[in-house]
Amino acid sequence: MFFEPSQDSQQADTEDRMPDARVIAALDELDIRYEYTPGSQQFEVKYWLDGGRSQTVYIASRTHWFIGVELRQIFSVALASDNPFNSSTANLLLRENFDLIHGSWSIFHEPEDKEHFAIFSITAFASVHAELLLPIIECVAKTADEMEHRLSGLDEF
Repeated sequence: MFFEPSQDSQQADTEDRMPDARVIAALDELDIRYEYTPGSQQFEVKYWLDGGRSQTVYIASRTHWFIGVELRQIFSVALASDNPFNSSTANLLLRENFDLIHGSWSIFHEPEDKEHFAIFSITAFASVHAELLLPIIECVAKTADEMEHRLSGLDEF
């Protein structure tokens, strides 16, 4: 069986809204300040880069099971648009994916929201330890910030 059996939906919804204690423990061990948003079920970490730039990294509290392995998404936004991205930008992100072995670019769009987001993400083990979480946060922040600087020249995210 590839997917874990689902839990009672009411119990799962309640558990999903609670911040994952494993992420809290890892961030506390690293002495990283964070905010948790119950609505999005995400931890928000501000990562400071060289040259005074910064990048916000999101760590999903909610996890997913795949072939018996519990996973979570760690991501950062590089670009936002009120309209779908043009083909040049979309193709650039696809070309960049070819060279990546440690994450991927995707475009995210909430149906009720008009904004589109270019996101770099890494899928990690849900129980990732602090000493491994830090390089993942750094990689996500640096990769997203480089693309943000390349595409817009701004430091919005």
